[in-house]
Amino acid sequence: MADRDTSLPNELARERNREAADRTLLAWVRTSLALISFGFGIERLGQAAVSFDGRLAGFSPLKTRIGGAALIVLGIVATLAGIWEHRQMLQAIRDDDYRYADRPPIARYMGYALVAVGIAALAMILVV
Repeated sequence: MADRDTSLPNELARERNREAADRTLLAWVRTSLALISFGFGIERLGQAAVSFDGRLAGFSPLKTRIGGAALIVLGIVATLAGIWEHRQMLQAIRDDDYRYADRPPIARYMGYALVAVGIAALAMILVV
């Protein structure tokens, strides 16, 4: 096992990496909060549409409930993915022989999932 380099520049670099990992986790949390909030808002919009005497074109309680739930689930998954990524990064930083390693592109996967939810929502709205 190699001796850990505890020089000031090396320790400052580790600290910067730790702070960057924390900022990334906070970005995941903000994104997740936005997804969950939009999901809840869409579901409430569907409930409000039901309270009108006439039906609003394209809105139904079932469609908005499914769309809202999909965004809420995506927000929960994004939070869990961010926590997992943060944990992996902190473990890598703690290693004595810290080296860059490719990680799964979680943000890209979440983007694909959001596109899928958007396409499904569009299909639900167009199928009246």
